[in-house]
Amino acid sequence: MYYDGPNNSLIVSDYVNHRILQFSINYPPSVATVIAGSNGEGCDMNQFTTAVGVALDSSGQLYVSDAGCHRLVRFPLSSNSTISATFLGYINTPELLFINELTGDIYVVSYGDNAVYKFVGGNGSPVVAAGGNGNGNASNQLAGPNGVYYDYLYTHALYVADAGNHRVMKFPSDSTSATYGTVVAGGNGAGSGANQLNNPRSILVDSQGTLYISDGDNNRIQRWLQNANSGTTIVGGTKGTAPNQLNFPDQILFDKYNNLLVVDRNNNRIQRFNLTTC
Repeated sequence: MYYDGPNNSLIVSDYVNHRILQFSINYPPSVATVIAGSNGEGCDMNQFTTAVGVALDSSGQLYVSDAGCHRLVRFPLSSNSTISATFLGYINTPELLFINELTGDIYVVSYGDNAVYKFVGGNGSPVVAAGGNGNGNASNQLAGPNGVYYDYLYTHALYVADAGNHRVMKFPSDSTSATYGTVVAGGNGAGSGANQLNNPRSILVDSQGTLYISDGDNNRIQRWLQNANSGTTIVGGTKGTAPNQLNFPDQILFDKYNNLLVVDRNNNRIQRFNLTTC
């Protein structure tokens, strides 16, 4: 999922149907428009097998990480189902991605390599920005990572949802495979305690350095204040379909009104929450 602020719309990877959808959220729910894919399952440049991460760059070009085809691809502005993508690079089982709007750097999680790769300036061969040292729980390792967030406005750091280690890692802006990160949330085993996470999926950071974490297998969104040892549940906490419940929350984003958008994965929906009431 990607939030397009100027158009107040959502870009959503509908991976089961091998397509990318765009929804206007001015008057939800809206009818979606197909902006890429929908040409069956495959690795041709107008197809996907498992489209996971999506993002737009500052010029409106669409980037998609396709886990099944092990690649990052780019579609031009105003793409549709008839348009073919440009291949940018091979990534072993890519997951979510993030674009630094100031530099154009693209960060892509590699589940298969237990790493985060960076395409500097959005081009060239990817370089390791975190992990890449095998599956493990050392401070320079990751285990089945899923989400990535580069905070270019406030903390100028790279955050990784290290799902298999049930923790969130923080790395400096110039990190490489040789860099040791810091655990900033979780890391106390899989569990539902206030100091624990269970399969964290994605991360956000606000202007105060507060972390927002989608805690997948706990069906909740956790808020961790900067330098805190535990978090508080602001959304969910029990599995279900009610408006205040979640079922395996995945990616989270803020909209331009500071509402929290949540991919409620196993409920096949996207939820919007006003944090002033949470």
